[in-house]
Amino acid sequence: MLADRVKCAVPNPGSVAVGSSITLGAAPTGYRSFLTAFGGGASAYFVLGDGAGRAITGVWTVNAATPETATITEILWNDRLGSTAGETFASVCVAWCTLPARETRLIRSGPLAGLRNLIINGNPLINQRAYVSGAATTVANQYTLDRWRVVTSGQSVTWTDVAGVRTVIAPAGGMEQVIEGLGLIGGIHTVNWVGTATCTVGGASVAKGAQVTLTGGADVTMRLTGGTWSQLQIEPGPIATPYERRPIGLELWLCQRYWTRDYHIITATTAGNAWAVHYLPNSMRATPTLTFQVIADINTTSNTVVAASTRSAQVYAAFVGGGYHEKLITANAEF
Repeated sequence: MLADRVKCAVPNPGSVAVGSSITLGAAPTGYRSFLTAFGGGASAYFVLGDGAGRAITGVWTVNAATPETATITEILWNDRLGSTAGETFASVCVAWCTLPARETRLIRSGPLAGLRNLIINGNPLINQRAYVSGAATTVANQYTLDRWRVVTSGQSVTWTDVAGVRTVIAPAGGMEQVIEGLGLIGGIHTVNWVGTATCTVGGASVAKGAQVTLTGGADVTMRLTGGTWSQLQIEPGPIATPYERRPIGLELWLCQRYWTRDYHIITATTAGNAWAVHYLPNSMRATPTLTFQVIADINTTSNTVVAASTRSAQVYAAFVGGGYHEKLITANAEF
């Protein structure tokens, strides 16, 4: 989290490292303290320097205490040593809040901060399968709301909608989403959500606002268990930012990389075989498994759908005369 005009004096902190508790002094006239700007328990970027060549940049948690303190949770850079090591100060320092140069590649603090959430359908309004709230699953790992599968057969997902926010109750066995590794850049990521559910990433428990280290290019599973959740986010960097609200059409398109359903119609004026290419709305994660339901059929003796690529399917029908054939095609490329 960033804030303008946050600055304070720091009595000689001595030797500091991750886990060190730093006593924060008064803010100069015209500036705010970290506690005033962020509140107790919040994380904030900081720069701590003595003005004589010793300075570290990192993240600390502001504590609601008197005198005001902060606990270092990560050191991003040590100017003198050119590393992420701690530092030993010998004099009074100054601390302030800014976006560290090493973090600017994340661009998370301004109008260009979009598309940072790795979770798809984190406010799970997309429901292409028309899953009904509370309906028991019939197999393990059955998908319900888009991108979300219920781990244990016979359990269900329920939800309530208020003012555009969907709050889900995760079952006791958990519901999970596999984050595709193809576009994942490795490094520290922050997990956050609203609600009482417990969370694991890659099988390891994660608290709200906590950090996990992800491996670039590797799929990873996020699971929510036994409680409520909404506005789920996992994003690059060590700071939890507000939930990213993407346009609903974009969220649907992201879901359609993994699962989609669409209608296709073939018509004929005379007897014979007919086939056509059906283009999927998104290039799918892998060549999909296709199934279909016949909606309407006039004068055909056989029909089928064949997966041609991650982008299209071939649709076939054999007509005995002029006719019409309509299918509801489902394409599944989920994990």
